Amino acid sequence: MNKRYVPNLKDLHSLAERNYSALARLLPRGDSERTIHVGDLLQFELRCTSESRYTTDLQVTQVAPDVADYLQARFLVRLYHDARMAEIIDCQGQDRLTALQGKKLHAVAHQKDEKLQLSQHLSEWLKLCFRQGRAASAWQFAPVG
Repeated sequence: MNKRYVPNLKDLHSLAERNYSALARLLPRGDSERTIHVGDLLQFELRCTSESRYTTDLQVTQVAPDVADYLQARFLVRLYHDARMAEIIDCQGQDRLTALQGKKLHAVAHQKDEKLQLSQHLSEWLKLCFRQGRAASAWQFAPVG
């Protein structure tokens, strides 16, 4: 008999809090857009798509004119200001992401721990931006330590 998957909420929340903190440094309050260059070929656009008292939605889009659209990274991150947490709510057009995936919830097959994997993906992407990225404006990244 298969064991039921139980997400580790402590790890998931800790990761969401770290991602929130990093995104707050990456796109300070007042800035609604930012372009980040990583190396010579990678470029990402961050754009605030909605903002309210308790949440902000950021669209992250890879810009690569020579690469097919479906191969470019594209995800939507929601920042929860009251909880100081961030999560990916849409990745490559796949929304309705939850921490637990039931067999009857979605026609599309998802991984059991997809929410954790997406949070880890966001964390790795943020590390890449801080280690190798540069902003198009005069503002520069502070080193992650």
